[in-house]
Amino acid sequence: MKALQQQISRFNSWLLILLAFSLPLSTSVVTITVLLIMVCWLVEGGYGEKWREIIVSPICIAVFVFLGVMLVGLCWTDDFMSGVKAIGKLWKVWLLPVFLTTVRWGRRWWYVAAFIAGVTVVMLLIDFSRFNLLPVAAVSYLSGLSIIYRHIVFTPMLAFVSYLLLHQLLWGEAKGGQRWLMLVLAVMIIFNIFITQGRIGQIAFFVLMALLLFQFFRSNLLKAVLVMLVLLPLVFTAAYRFSPVFQGRMDEIRQNVLTYEKNPDTSVGLRLTYWKNSWEIIKTSPWFGVGTGNFNSTYSRINLQASPGVPTTDNPHNEYIVIAVQLGLFGLLSMLSLFFVQIYQAGQITDGWERIRLAFPLFFLTIMLTDSYLNTSGSGFMFSLCSAIFFKSKLSWQAKSVPSPLVATLNHGTEVQYHSTNA
Repeated sequence: MKALQQQISRFNSWLLILLAFSLPLSTSVVTITVLLIMVCWLVEGGYGEKWREIIVSPICIAVFVFLGVMLVGLCWTDDFMSGVKAIGKLWKVWLLPVFLTTVRWGRRWWYVAAFIAGVTVVMLLIDFSRFNLLPVAAVSYLSGLSIIYRHIVFTPMLAFVSYLLLHQLLWGEAKGGQRWLMLVLAVMIIFNIFITQGRIGQIAFFVLMALLLFQFFRSNLLKAVLVMLVLLPLVFTAAYRFSPVFQGRMDEIRQNVLTYEKNPDTSVGLRLTYWKNSWEIIKTSPWFGVGTGNFNSTYSRINLQASPGVPTTDNPHNEYIVIAVQLGLFGLLSMLSLFFVQIYQAGQITDGWERIRLAFPLFFLTIMLTDSYLNTSGSGFMFSLCSAIFFKSKLSWQAKSVPSPLVATLNHGTEVQYHSTNA
């Protein structure tokens, strides 16, 4: 029986690699893989060991706190079942402890490499389709993978992968052809960021690049500021000049803002209306909100009064506002604790991942300004899986590293080794 459980544990680790690879590809594959991971997690046992790891993990404690606040918010909601559904939509976040206790320390770069590979495959498929290099059947198949064309999700993924690759070029130990491969891939991804219609992904890219410069010039902040003030505007100007897509999206923002009063029914205009109306709700219940799952009905009422000509919504395209409306400042702080804990932990484990641990929460705090990314399938699972990978607890046992040519391309060779029964 024990041998079977060990086999299941190893199989589950491979499922995590499949999950990381599938995140940008297919919501169906992701869902099926996650369900298999949950089944294997239950069958393999070792609950005592898992629980001990969970309760000493600050990020897991933060997840429990957030879940607890969501449950307490059911006490004053007008629609209990809608509240239950709202909690259910965040099931990707609640799975973080499962992922954390499934991740193997020695395979962490495997998971990251799989995610980069998945994003790269999607990018190439989109490029081939864009330049009519795919057969009709393949294009038809791609259209069924809706997440590929959901630039709201995919462009942020491109931005984060560009950071990971540039991070490894600066601090990794890959040499020769591996470095050239990573450099070419990074350039291709950055190019695709600006020919894809995902403005928040483009903003996230600039935020991550600014962070990267500060991390690289950490001993000379003045130099970091000067390089940032020169380099990032140059990238923006080049993208604006040579990418009609990027230029059009930036011009659209300006036009939407200028014509907001006359025509609020635009991409930017609707968001401004959602945020303005939501703020009116927040002002009436600033501390504890209107209750878990009560956003829809409350917003419909205020929308009818404040902006009757604008269609109502169940998503104000801002994670902070979604939580603040339902749970007030109390709930907003509980949600932000997920990221505050990560920022605090960023440098606690000295294994070469410190910079990535800081970039990850900053990345999510940025993209959540324009959509509810914890609720969305691809980004929600990306949050919980990457959190488990980056913030895996330092354990007191030796993790066996698993050699791989793909991982060797990324691995900087500074990982700390630990003993682990699930290695």
